[in-house]
Amino acid sequence: MRRAVSILCVLILIPLLLLFLQIRAELPTETAPLVQEKYDSWAGVLRLWVYEGWAANATTWLNRASSSFEAAHDGVYIETRKVDAAALRDFLTSGVNPPDMVLFPPGLLENADGLMALGGLPQLRDGLASCADGYAAPVLMGAYAWAYNRQALGELPTEADVLICAPATDFSSPPAALMLLLTAEQGAEVELETPGVDLGLPVLAQARLSATPISQEAYAAFTRGEADALPVTQAEVRRLTALSEAGRGPDWSAAAAGEAMLADQLLLLGIVDWPRADIAERQELCLSFLMHLLSEQTQAALAVSGALPVLEGVSIYAGKAGYEALEAAANLPLLVPPAFGTDWREALEAITDAFLAGAITSGEGLERLQASLGPTG
Repeated sequence: MRRAVSILCVLILIPLLLLFLQIRAELPTETAPLVQEKYDSWAGVLRLWVYEGWAANATTWLNRASSSFEAAHDGVYIETRKVDAAALRDFLTSGVNPPDMVLFPPGLLENADGLMALGGLPQLRDGLASCADGYAAPVLMGAYAWAYNRQALGELPTEADVLICAPATDFSSPPAALMLLLTAEQGAEVELETPGVDLGLPVLAQARLSATPISQEAYAAFTRGEADALPVTQAEVRRLTALSEAGRGPDWSAAAAGEAMLADQLLLLGIVDWPRADIAERQELCLSFLMHLLSEQTQAALAVSGALPVLEGVSIYAGKAGYEALEAAANLPLLVPPAFGTDWREALEAITDAFLAGAITSGEGLERLQASLGPTG
């Protein structure tokens, strides 16, 4: 019986062995070409360092843009990490594995060392394309506008109390914004974003500066009805909108004003250039990611963050209270600071201090800024 079972097993194994030999003969003897075909371009993790001080909600937009890019590039992942100013400035010399891309505001990096030259960018707003000398590209921006109490200013006053909502930061300069907001001709009418409403507001050209300290207390004073107007960015518009939706705060509106707008609320993307075997593939994918961020579809998605597109002719906030005024302000001639170095910050501070002290007019301040930053875009 055992001998019969053994014979039966041998008879079963013989055809299986013949089948195995046949399959093996049909398989390619060299698998390297197949591996090369599947991985003929670099795939893996692209590391993006983002300066942590950006106040607006850019994270959601950036995450969504990264996800859509990954979906179109199989095997590629964008790893986003928020870092402080010191880490970004030392991205090449800290001894830590450098990132593939950096996202930073104007003035944070002293120069373009370690960044590759870019080319073939889409049509950006006037003045934005040249601010980094071709070594970085802005991917989003902020703006400044008036927020004002409609009840307090409904009788067309010739002056109003104006408060400065916050001090200058790495991303914004509200005191300078106030100066530029006051450069519009006295008596010029402001076109409000509310359909069918035009109060002919005199743009507060003779506004007297309040003694209130430059701090967030100014914003609180405006929400309590103790101040008639203040310069705002997208961050304050977002807070004021939330108050209105909750049935709280003043009856407010927003309007663009001035002869030019300071475009210092920028986030610029640079691609790191450092020696390694796969740098060409990495940089090619990074450049594709930059083009993805600058596509009309991705720029239109900035509405989720409250930031503004940097592309010429792209409008995303029509009919949206507050943000529409910011978008109108971004269409004014832009005073764009250089992406690298901090000399412009020192000049901006000196000019603003002179204006706040009453030593110069807003018009003179504008002229000095134009001389410091170059002609408006």
